[in-house]
Amino acid sequence: MFYPKKKYYIPYFIKSINKNTIFDFLRLLFVKSINSPFDFYIKMTRYLLFIFIILSFSKKSVSQTKLLDSIYINKLDYYKHNNSDSTLFYVKKLKLSKNEVTILKTLSVEAYIYHRQKKYKKAEKIAQQLLELSNHYLKTSNQKEVALNKRKSYYAGKISALNRLFWIKKNQENYKKAYEFLVQMHKVNEEYPDKKHNKYLRYKLSIKISKAIIKQALSMEFEAKNILLNAYNESKSEVFDVLKTDPFFLQQKANLLNKLGNIYLLLNKNKSKTIYIDSASYYYDEAYKIAQVFAPPHKDSEIIYNFRKTEVLMARKEFSKAVDLINNYKNISNGYPYLHREYFQRAVCFHNLKNSDSTIHYSNKFLKNQEKCETSKLITIYDILSKEYNNLNKLDSAYKYSKLTLDQYNLAKNTKDKTFNLFYNNNFEQAQQLNKTIEKREATKQRNLIISFAILLLTFFIITFYLIRKEKEKKKELILIMNKNKPVEIEKKEYNIDESLETKILNEFKNVTKNLDFLKPEFSINYIADKLDTNTTYISFVFNKHHEESFKQYCTKLKINYVVGKLKTDKTFRKYSIQAIAEEIGYTNASAFTRAFKKHIGITPSAFLKGIEN
Repeated sequence: MFYPKKKYYIPYFIKSINKNTIFDFLRLLFVKSINSPFDFYIKMTRYLLFIFIILSFSKKSVSQTKLLDSIYINKLDYYKHNNSDSTLFYVKKLKLSKNEVTILKTLSVEAYIYHRQKKYKKAEKIAQQLLELSNHYLKTSNQKEVALNKRKSYYAGKISALNRLFWIKKNQENYKKAYEFLVQMHKVNEEYPDKKHNKYLRYKLSIKISKAIIKQALSMEFEAKNILLNAYNESKSEVFDVLKTDPFFLQQKANLLNKLGNIYLLLNKNKSKTIYIDSASYYYDEAYKIAQVFAPPHKDSEIIYNFRKTEVLMARKEFSKAVDLINNYKNISNGYPYLHREYFQRAVCFHNLKNSDSTIHYSNKFLKNQEKCETSKLITIYDILSKEYNNLNKLDSAYKYSKLTLDQYNLAKNTKDKTFNLFYNNNFEQAQQLNKTIEKREATKQRNLIISFAILLLTFFIITFYLIRKEKEKKKELILIMNKNKPVEIEKKEYNIDESLETKILNEFKNVTKNLDFLKPEFSINYIADKLDTNTTYISFVFNKHHEESFKQYCTKLKINYVVGKLKTDKTFRKYSIQAIAEEIGYTNASAFTRAFKKHIGITPSAFLKGIEN
């Protein structure tokens, strides 16, 4: 655990005083030196003067320390939005402070700087230190002895740490963990000692915005929009009048408006409407107006505003205008690391402008730094590349990026599913906690409470039963689909089949091999039964009578033997992708084909092809 270093600002001559010095002084004062009342008066005056000097120096040192801390904190507030190096310089100095509130403030700013620099590991480490230290101060402080303002600072430090951890996990797209920190932040904020204080109000608004961000990440755009509109309307109420000139509140309000702009762009992406694009543009403009009155000004506000205006132009399908705006990024960047955003936007614009070379060029530039990519953007770029290579008839590359698109999509979906579960569990726990609180406060309404809880529990079980039943039905459907082409397993039983029918069935097996019907995707035992106008039971009986393997194994062997022969003799066929070869013999899935090939031949198709070429 991190604890602040103590530094004592005491003059050297005071620190040099020890027990012997004091005894010598008292002996001199009260034993050897007192020969008359006048001597006693003189010595006592000197003694009091000596004590006064000591206290004066001590008070002066403490006062100077407080003044120095105040100056450095002002420097932090000034530099943290426009000069990271200067901010970290003053952070290092303030870490020597012995003031608990100063230390908490310093760690909060340090975590913010590393987060802004996308150094998420460092930011998380500092935020955890801030959280541990705030908890330590809250646990070890006596509520009666510690001043209210100091306790507010402890709570503010804890909320700041949780807020920073939320943003780190959100930016890493770990929505499950981000939501856990959001739940903790809400709980701590409700414990804040002063519900009218500006920090409580700011964090109350911040939690709503963060909740909307998670909803947005889970593709619940309408719910996110409603939360943000509600928060925006609340920010204009009388309760928030005390924050009208608060610089933090202004930043928060600008952030809220930008988030609303983002939501409307997402809504337009799902269902294109001019009103959505216009709303996005309006809220971006309103946010930029607020950003222009920041004191001190935020040096990145102009380029970030231009990022958003470019997105609006892209939504309007004005891609040439969007490229013109992107070309100006270098003139307004002020050191902001904009290239990653530029590459992504250029790739999207050039793809829509049918410029394949530029699209592939900027997509590859974007992917070179893909550890910083958001999953959603990664999916977009993979999808663009698969389409571009498909248009260029480079099927192997097209298939590669198409598979990467699906892999990333499934990964993102799994992450979101986990977060959905977390939402549900947390809401249910909150409902239970609410019922307990009502029970304690309103004992007279116990009967109504039990009925309400019973209804809630019954509803929960009904919903759970419904979901389980639905899931079972889905599994049954899936099993039916999977077993559609699988022969029905029956007990071995002797049948009296007409010899002519048996001969007809055996001849059809030969025709299947000769006509290559077994290569068709729809080929199965049902296929032969329909062709001969008989049932699958007879077909299966005749087949098992003359073969020592199942019908499915027989068909797979025919397919693999066919493809092996064709690979050996047909050079053009060898140039096909694995997916194309699989489809040639009736497989829709390259992975299933690869497994079947390896099982029968002993090596994968790729290894077999290399062996032929060598």
